[in-house]
Order: sequence, then C-alpha cells, then structure tokens
Amino acid sequence: MNYRGQAKLYYLYMMSDGNVSDNEKKRFNSICKELSLDADDKKRIIEECREISTEEGLNCIEVLEKNAEDPYMYGILDIDLDKHVSDEDKASILWNLINLGYADTYFTSDEREVVDFLREYWEMSDSLYQEMIDVAETCLALEKHKKWAEELPESDFKLEKIKRIKKDLKFTQETIKTTISEIAF
Repeated sequence: MNYRGQAKLYYLYMMSDGNVSDNEKKRFNSICKELSLDADDKKRIIEECREISTEEGLNCIEVLEKNAEDPYMYGILDIDLDKHVSDEDKASILWNLINLGYADTYFTSDEREVVDFLREYWEMSDSLYQEMIDVAETCLALEKHKKWAEELPESDFKLEKIKRIKKDLKFTQETIKTTISEIAF
C-alpha cells in the first residue's frame, strides 16, 4: 500500500469542506506518524494537494472518481483502489477518514460523500460502517467531556476525571482498531 498516496487522500479529504482545522492537522500528523511519513513527506504531500485543488481545480471526490475509473491514467493519489488494498487497509482508510471528519466536531456532507463513495466502491458492510460512526461519535463525546473536566478547579477529582476519560478514549480507539484488524468484507 502506498502510504504517500494514502496521506494525499487524507489531506485532500481534509480540504473538502474548504477549511483544514487545527484538530484535523493534529490527527493528520498522528496518521502520518503511523504511516512512517516524515516532515518532508508531509510538506510535499500538502503542496501536491494544494496544487491538485488550485491548479487542477479538483476536489477529493472528483480525484477518487477519476482514480477509480483508471488508476494508471490518472494516478494523482498513487493508489490502485482495487489491487493493492486489503480489506484491513480499506477499513483502516475509512476509519481514518471518519476520524478526520469528526476532528472538527462536525462530519460534513462533503466528507460523508467521500466516505460513502469508498464504502460503496469497496462494498463495506453497513454494520462495520455504523460501528465506525458510533465509535467516532463516542470519541467526540469523550473529547468534549475531557474539555469540560479540564475547566474544573485544580483537585485530585479533576486529575482522576481526566485520567479516566483519557483511558476511556484510548480503550474506545483500540477497540475499533481491533475490529479493523479482524475484518474481511
């Protein structure tokens, strides 16, 4: 699987609603770290995505549609969406997209369109997709709860509350990763 192409997909996706938020950038950075992409790779990916968007006037869904039609003639993403993507990789990509979609607290219709395109293209089960949405919404609720707890006066209660919320977040995210690693469409 081409990790640079995958990261380009994520960055184009983040640009799809017209604004790349700070939370999206943080999640993108952590995804790039998981993909073993360094700072220079990220910089080039961002530059390439801006060129795709401005010079070629394409948004994420248009790039995906063209890539699905003929991956070799139109290889902007450098990903063959069929041949070199395992079911686990497909599920992981969709999870990263959903997770990025919720990074700025609202999963926009443009973001949902990209996820739906890939979900249908890859024939992902509705139950797995719904589980991903549920987990993303749970993580979002936990993040909001953590922000609330951070506003509490300094105390042992506050520290314990934040520690528990972080533990719940980690557990929730590990659960979906386990599901993904065991998946086959």
